[in-house]
Amino acid sequence: MKKALLILVAACMAAASNARILRVSNVNGSSAPYSSIEAAQDAASSGDTIMVDASSTRYTVSSSTNIDLTKKLVILGPGYWLVQDGVVEEGASSASVGSFTVKVEGTVIKGMTMGTLSIEASNVVVNRCNIGYIKIDNGASNAIISQNFITGSPSAYYGSGSLHQVTNNIFTYYTSSPSNPILTGFNQSYIAYNTFRSKYVNMNLTDCTVEHNLWAAFNDQGSNNSVTNNYETDIINIQATNDFIDKDYYALEIPADVINTYGAFAGDSPYILAGVPSGPVIQDLVVPTTVEVGSKLNVTVKIGMMK
Repeated sequence: MKKALLILVAACMAAASNARILRVSNVNGSSAPYSSIEAAQDAASSGDTIMVDASSTRYTVSSSTNIDLTKKLVILGPGYWLVQDGVVEEGASSASVGSFTVKVEGTVIKGMTMGTLSIEASNVVVNRCNIGYIKIDNGASNAIISQNFITGSPSAYYGSGSLHQVTNNIFTYYTSSPSNPILTGFNQSYIAYNTFRSKYVNMNLTDCTVEHNLWAAFNDQGSNNSVTNNYETDIINIQATNDFIDKDYYALEIPADVINTYGAFAGDSPYILAGVPSGPVIQDLVVPTTVEVGSKLNVTVKIGMMK
């Protein structure tokens, strides 16, 4: 029996808006009509969804290869660490690209793995992705960055745009320097319910609300910020790592009332293990390898619902 994970939420979105779903897979033998995200984007219209299959092969030539997103689309991947988090039992566990550059307002990216994300347009949504470095350009506003696993760099975010929401993310960039910023350049933005796994959490922000975060040691390097109702503990930086997050680790090490009030697993939209986008998913798919001519093809499908 072969396990498969196909995201169906896109179908619901498409039915409601008459948009199309364009499926991409670079797996040998796949029946997907497109083997690259670029080819699917060329064929897509504004409002369409590009559904990217899990693959053990990156969808770009190298880790530095960029894909420009030049149409208002939904880019929908399968999530990440699906095997480790028990979503599937075998097979590829992500849809990975070197980098995306978002050039069109209203673009949505969900369930993808990428090294770098550059946001050059407003009203962009990035949800349940595995991301290395994020840059938000000057002039881009109203980005929603939520429920992501961000491995980070000295500046996990950069940009002077305003009114962003950065919520329920896990940051694993580790710095032992009290002056190395993790978040910088945000203005009039909401930074809440994030878990920072670092010795120091330095932010250079302006007029931002910072609350319900979980961290080891916070240093406000900006001005006019409201930093209230956060929780400091040394526990979360004991084993700062880029590996997938095991919630059982937090349950053992951090009191339940803290987990439910502060950090990525708290709030109305908690971090989701495996990053699977919300909606119905096919968790099991059993298809016979052969069938007699004239006989029915009996396919067994197990459907679950991701919140």
